Amino acid sequence: MGVYGGLGPMTNAVLWVEAVVFAVFAGLRLYTRKHILNSVGLDDYLVLIALVLHILYTAFVTEATVYGLGQLYADVGDPVIYFTAVKYELFSQVAGIMVIGVGKATVGVFLLRIVRNRIQRVIIWACLAITAFITLFASITVIVQCIPVEKSWNPTTPGHCWLDFSKVGYTVGSWFVAADFSFAILPWFIVWDLNMKQKEKITVACGLSLGVFAGVCGIIRTKALGGLNASEYIYDTVPMLIWSATESCVTIMGSSIPVLRPLYIYVKYGPDGTSSSSGDTSYRLPLYGSGRDRTRFSKSGLESTVDERGTSHNPAVTNNNPANASNENILRGAAGIERTDEVSVNYEQFGKNG
Repeated sequence: MGVYGGLGPMTNAVLWVEAVVFAVFAGLRLYTRKHILNSVGLDDYLVLIALVLHILYTAFVTEATVYGLGQLYADVGDPVIYFTAVKYELFSQVAGIMVIGVGKATVGVFLLRIVRNRIQRVIIWACLAITAFITLFASITVIVQCIPVEKSWNPTTPGHCWLDFSKVGYTVGSWFVAADFSFAILPWFIVWDLNMKQKEKITVACGLSLGVFAGVCGIIRTKALGGLNASEYIYDTVPMLIWSATESCVTIMGSSIPVLRPLYIYVKYGPDGTSSSSGDTSYRLPLYGSGRDRTRFSKSGLESTVDERGTSHNPAVTNNNPANASNENILRGAAGIERTDEVSVNYEQFGKNG
């Protein structure tokens, strides 16, 4: 006999809506990387793994609500049903910790695709290693914090608990927040060295730093961990469960939005970078920026720009810094971000009489 009510329906509604949003962003990201950028990487596969774990997390929480998650002990009544709700919530916490950890790894691996500075790469790898260790440790100990394991969700079972998981939870939560803000700050150092206009640097860096919002969610979730030591466990931990799902969803959204810029250009301007359907002229707009100067490819394959006045130029594409060019090509493959400097030379055709 199950018990459903209290905060359970609200919890399910929030978590499943976030799961749908999570799936939409993951799907759009994979479509962009595969069909537009043709640059599917490890970070995209990690997003798929995170999506599976997020759905598993939501399913466990939903099952727990059937047995009374979101209600007080007095409302549930039967201790067997109550401890069953606790069990499924613990299972959900395993999936929840893993999806957050995989989400942070997704951001780190994405940054590795665009970083070439050795010190920055070492910092990212260190963050990834610590994240992997903490995620695995927390995922395991949340279940085996007591001996026998059943005592982890049923305190009436004979045995003993060798770990206070709330301390582990605060440690894990604090590290995830630190990782979010570290990964959000790092793009500014990456982009600021590129040969771009300052406004463009700020635009690109902000797009790559959306993980700061996941950090804010992580702070709120960490504060909600106080419910782990509450007497009404399956009631007081509801905010923690909701903010865990929110942090995971925001992490994937923040890491996917920069990748979706080419998809936006594709939808707005068409596969050739234009909304015009004229026969022999196609335009390719820059993947970021104002879009004032458009690029046209002639039948011979040569490139010429067409400005808003319709004046045609033959650009000589220059690169003031070879290292920057390498980084910008990486940015283009990873996130569809492209930057070139063009010097336009105008030619006038004179008559035979000069």
